[in-house]
Order: sequence, then structure tokens, then C-alpha cells
Amino acid sequence: MLVVNSLWIIANLLIIPGPPATIALHAYANRIVHGEVTDHSNFWQAFKKSWGVGWRWGVVNLIVVGLLGINYYLVSNALDVDLGSFLQGLYIAVGLGWFLLQFFALPFLFEQEQMKVGQALRNSALMIGRNLGFSFLLGLSLLFFLVLTTLTFALSIMYGAVFLALAGNFTVNDQLAPIRAVKDIPPTHNL
Repeated sequence: MLVVNSLWIIANLLIIPGPPATIALHAYANRIVHGEVTDHSNFWQAFKKSWGVGWRWGVVNLIVVGLLGINYYLVSNALDVDLGSFLQGLYIAVGLGWFLLQFFALPFLFEQEQMKVGQALRNSALMIGRNLGFSFLLGLSLLFFLVLTTLTFALSIMYGAVFLALAGNFTVNDQLAPIRAVKDIPPTHNL
């Protein structure tokens, strides 16, 4: 896991391979969640295959995060302090919601029949909507974890991304288990 997390960090520092590496990280985590033996070679195989879907996901995120960032900046320079503060809080809340949506969307890419980013985002939003209390508590727990690992910097560098990918994949797999049992649907692996 340390090797995979290190490869993910290097890819994201290089920027261009960042989104495909993030998809590969979740493919690696998905294999672990489904009880398959996996190592860093599986990460590399997924990395090589995930450039298309990785950049489709990456462009969507760049647009949304860019718009939120620009709006936050513009509102921070607004003359009406009360409205500006309200809108800044709103943009922060929307940003946190977007990141929670991504937390579930990436694991959904591997549980769907086809790796479609829009469908994964939709499925993620539906899962959050149907399990709002659970999603809120999970989001708070993840936020607490991120703050805690930031204080212990070495742990977040060594295991942070893999932990988040595993947590997302375990959560989605757990939420889909009753549906799979009723409809007799096997798990899918696309990478």
C-alpha cells in the first residue's frame, strides 16, 4: 500500500497523470474490497488503461472546483459583508458536498457495467440522498480523519489516499450488497 500511495502522490505532483492515477488507486482499492490479491503491478495495469476515464473525471472536477473557487474569490471581494459571508459559507458547503460526492463516485465507476463518469456521479448522489444521515456522519468522520492525519503528517503521506480509496470502496460495496443479493447481480471489474 505504501508503494501505491507513493506512486499516486508522485503522479499528482506531476499533474498530468494525476486523474488516471486516482482512478488506478480506486481500481486497486476495489480489488482489495472484493477479496482479490493485489499489488502495485495491478495499480500500473489500471493506470495504463484509465487515461480516458481519468481525464473525463478530471475535467469535470476542474470545472466544478474552478467555478467554486472563482465564485468564492469574487464574493470575498464583495461590498456587502453579510451577503458575502453567507455566500462564502454556501460555496464551502457546496465544495464539501462535491468532495463527498466524489468519495462515492469513484468506487461506483467500478461497480457499474460501464465506466461512465456521469452515471457514477448520479449513482453517488442517489446513494447520498437515500442515506443522508449515514453520509453526513461518514463525511464528518472522514473530515476528522483528514485533520488528524494532517497533524501526523507522515501517516497521511504514507497511507492517506489508499485509506480514503478503501473507505469509499468498502462503503459503496456495503451499500450495494443488499441490492445485489435481491437482484442476483455479481460485482463488476472494469480495469
